[in-house]
Amino acid sequence: MIHTSRQLKALVRNQSHGDSTKAQMIIRNYMMERFLERVSLSPYRENFILKGGMLVSALVGLNNKSTMDIDDTMKNMPLTAENVEEIVKEVIRIPVEDGITFQVKNISEIMEEEEYGGIRLSMEAVLDEMKIPLKLDISKGDAITPREEVYDYWIMFEKRSIPIKTYNLGAGQASQ
Repeated sequence: MIHTSRQLKALVRNQSHGDSTKAQMIIRNYMMERFLERVSLSPYRENFILKGGMLVSALVGLNNKSTMDIDDTMKNMPLTAENVEEIVKEVIRIPVEDGITFQVKNISEIMEEEEYGGIRLSMEAVLDEMKIPLKLDISKGDAITPREEVYDYWIMFEKRSIPIKTYNLGAGQASQ
């Protein structure tokens, strides 16, 4: 497991072949994975259903699709800014020996004009001197057909996966 920004930068440098845009994408995706691992260890692992670009990236490979945020549907929980902030703060306190801390920066309502609405939470992932901005978009009410499933999400730079609830893989791809 990576514990320092120096270790992370060395691995990213090898994988990005000197392409700084690709390096930034890899680092951002790595930090989003670190958040997902905390979700997988949390009491809320059954309530967060991964969808969107992060899921598609896992399915088709990082080289083919990058994403700027984590898209989730919240299941069986009230979707309010206060509730989401409380849950996320609990999730980011879960100890994982990766040297990364997360800080919630802002929370706001999104998609007000649409039927289901949602919450956007901006946070920062910190590893040593690295500070990477991340966004978490959470919606509620999206139909999950036929139902969510557990997906073994392979962790970048490691030979292991974490179990994450996702949209049905056919449905997750179709929404992109």
